[in-house]
Amino acid sequence: MDRIESIEDFKTCLTGAEAFRASHNRPFITVSYAQSVDGSIASGNRSPIQLSGPESALLTHQIRAASDAILIGIGTLLADDPRLTVRLAEGSNPQPIILDTHLRTPPSARLVTQSDLSPWIINAKDIRSSRIEALKTAGATPLPCVTGRDGKIDLHALMTMLSEMQVNSIMVEGGAKVITSFLHSGLIDQFIITVSPRLVGGLPVIDANGLNLNTDLTLGHVSYQRSGNDLIIWTRPDWK
Repeated sequence: MDRIESIEDFKTCLTGAEAFRASHNRPFITVSYAQSVDGSIASGNRSPIQLSGPESALLTHQIRAASDAILIGIGTLLADDPRLTVRLAEGSNPQPIILDTHLRTPPSARLVTQSDLSPWIINAKDIRSSRIEALKTAGATPLPCVTGRDGKIDLHALMTMLSEMQVNSIMVEGGAKVITSFLHSGLIDQFIITVSPRLVGGLPVIDANGLNLNTDLTLGHVSYQRSGNDLIIWTRPDWK
């Protein structure tokens, strides 16, 4: 895989995502997020903060438009109530995917009520049918998935399931626990990190304490891009 230095390079890379899925039995996975210089992605009380400048926000929407699906965790949904649509760039909205083991997604969430794409809500297999039916009625598509020993969604099993559903590429947008879980599982092919020139002292992007992460991962094929006042880092993990 060649070095990626721009959104054009990224789009070119994703032209091979179908072949990647066929050979790896999972989608090509991109983790994209914005952080402050001190590595915070939210305030100290976990409330969302606007870190990206307008130029970087445009890039985020271009990444969404280039990806088949976009994935967040239930924590991000409850905190931000995002739409995850493409509004600042040309292209189609990606398929929303929510990791929600216990089906805590409110039927009134904007991802559920928007009419263009029914969000796939990935949940454990032992959820009460009443919760499932309420979300189906509201417009969502709950999908049961295997869980691991920790009771959380088994990401490897989920990626196999999504591969069978013909999903070639996924953009993972957070939050910290989800990003850390993908890192811990070795399921990241590309990082696109926006660094904002701010000091926040808030929630770190790596939730090492919460998920007992013990990883010293080297990032390779690094490229840097100026985007307004922000710095965009394009890099890939060097899995050993």
